[in-house]
Amino acid sequence: MKITNLFTFAAALLLLACNKPAQPVIPQESNFKGTVTVIYQDAPFDNENIEVNFKPSADGKTGSLTIYQIKFVPQMPVTIDVTIPNINVTSTPEQINLECARVIPLAMGGEYPRYTVTDLKGSIVGKEISFSLNFGSVPTSYKGKLE
Repeated sequence: MKITNLFTFAAALLLLACNKPAQPVIPQESNFKGTVTVIYQDAPFDNENIEVNFKPSADGKTGSLTIYQIKFVPQMPVTIDVTIPNINVTSTPEQINLECARVIPLAMGGEYPRYTVTDLKGSIVGKEISFSLNFGSVPTSYKGKLE
């Protein structure tokens, strides 16, 4: 009888050891390629094949997004790179969540308060990223895939 109890106890321990809770996704620097959609004059303006870099901080709690070679309106004579710093990063076993209520973006060597980023919300799920935000009063979104 004691040996049966010992085997039952050992089996229970093995089952507990196998049922480890799922670990959150670890944020890693990644490059994506996709489409930025800007709402311009009440209509969507798509910028295709736009690269975005996601760079988490060392502790994985914050991060930045850099959007490369973007035009915000069709008439814009040049493309620029824009970095959105200080994004809150949280992870679940399924995805990485991105959120930022308000931050001043960086472009052309400095801060751009005229286009303050508000209401950034997004996620990285598997090999895909999506996020939306406002640059000043301009609604903007991005959907891309890992390069």
